[in-house]
Amino acid sequence: MPTSRRPERLVVDANPILSALLGGRARRIFFEAGVTEFAVPEAVLQEVRDHLPQVAQQVGGERAFLEYALELLPPTRYPAGTYRRMIGEARRRVGQRDPDDVDVLALALQLCLPLWTNDRDFERTGTEYFTTARLLALFFGPSH
Repeated sequence: MPTSRRPERLVVDANPILSALLGGRARRIFFEAGVTEFAVPEAVLQEVRDHLPQVAQQVGGERAFLEYALELLPPTRYPAGTYRRMIGEARRRVGQRDPDDVDVLALALQLCLPLWTNDRDFERTGTEYFTTARLLALFFGPSH
């Protein structure tokens, strides 16, 4: 359910965070778009940490450097207790497609915020979402 207005706050999935750590265009959104909050479930941050060895290998860097870079990103961390009451609804909407997406959808439902994800599993969840490409176009124009 994409939209054309600029979001002020977003719930962020793992893939934009990993993209930013890899030097992708997602970094620009984190640091230049003026979004006031990037809400991230602790489970998503753990998922990112679990992928850091592979990311370090891809970029030829050290895991410790990537841990440091992750700490420099501006997300607001949310523990599972924050969105616990929405887990069942999120599981109903996305759990069959990808159980790893339940926490991020539950937080989006709890906070009534759109998602930032490049994951197509969210297309039929009834939740507003933005891809990195769409956010770049909204904030920085079509040629970004």
